[in-house]
Amino acid sequence: MATTLQIIDAVVARLKAKLPQLAVEYFPDRPSEYRLNHPKGALLVSYPGSQFDGTVDISYVAQPRVVRLSVAVLLRQLNGKGGAVDVVDDVRRALVGWRPPDCRKVQAKAETFLGETAGIWQYTVELTSQCMLVEDADVDTESPLTQVTYEEAP
Repeated sequence: MATTLQIIDAVVARLKAKLPQLAVEYFPDRPSEYRLNHPKGALLVSYPGSQFDGTVDISYVAQPRVVRLSVAVLLRQLNGKGGAVDVVDDVRRALVGWRPPDCRKVQAKAETFLGETAGIWQYTVELTSQCMLVEDADVDTESPLTQVTYEEAP
């Protein structure tokens, strides 16, 4: 089962392969100190969290997990070919329908225009993917089945 970091790493690798004309980075630890150094723009990948459903097994914890992913689009140009609006479409095309490790295919959730700051246009592309959370069970700690009694139901 893939870890959250492995899923994020796979998203970063996918975007680097599909959109090599932009910087693709992990969302910075200190966003207020982030400087866009790339001449065109950057994609910043983050993990806003997961949601979990109830367990689907009675013996072990096995919960469906919806992994939320976010890609911040930071571009020096808003409109036209290669502008922020165009790149939002490129990000969606690169990820929707693609399958991260141990997950179902990525689906689009939302896109939001965040505005412009110091000549940098910003959007977020929010995506989700489903996977299973399965407990890390201790193996061979339960009593094995040693006897079976057959009974017919009336």
